[in-house]
Amino acid sequence: MQETLVRILVYVPLLLLAISAHEAAHAWTAFKRGDPTAKDLGRATLMPFVHVDLLGSLILPALLLATQAPFIFGYAKPTPVNPGLLKSPKRDFSLVALAGPCANLALALLFTGVGALAFRAFGFDSPEARLLVGAGIVINVLLFWINLLPLPGLDGLKVLYRFLPDEWCWRLQRGNQFFFPILVLVWVLGLLDLALVPAVSFSSGLCAAAGAGRPPL
Repeated sequence: MQETLVRILVYVPLLLLAISAHEAAHAWTAFKRGDPTAKDLGRATLMPFVHVDLLGSLILPALLLATQAPFIFGYAKPTPVNPGLLKSPKRDFSLVALAGPCANLALALLFTGVGALAFRAFGFDSPEARLLVGAGIVINVLLFWINLLPLPGLDGLKVLYRFLPDEWCWRLQRGNQFFFPILVLVWVLGLLDLALVPAVSFSSGLCAAAGAGRPPL
């Protein structure tokens, strides 16, 4: 029970940071490409309360941790994007989609660098700090990788819009409403575990580079 509580207290704040960076990157990229919608709504910020979805950002991650699920996942309120305001709608919409996962990759590398500096360069030795760094790496790598999967509602499918006919893009966009049932189905069928193998391997490599030990999966 105590271990589960510690994991929740460590993982949930790190997840809030990760999803906030993810959504802020969407908002900022959209603004730079001509659409100020999300920025005008205050979404181009790392402040979590702007992005938090009660179910996706708090309840779901806590349940996954409490039930010792093989991975932790969460989501925020979707960042509103008006493709009609973008300078090049299809290309820029794909760039906006790609910005979120790239923000998580950048955070994973940042945690790796901080860990390497603290644990390897300065010889700092603390189990709590290693858990913090390891969790920061794992959460961001998982968000980076999961969001790149080409499934409705995820950024990976939106990145492909640039290369698809307009009619396909609109149809796929309408499929976003089925995001959660599809994700659950993929998980139940065991396909998600298979898809996450590269992410687990990458997390292990970054944790080793940071000197944080085995990734706290």
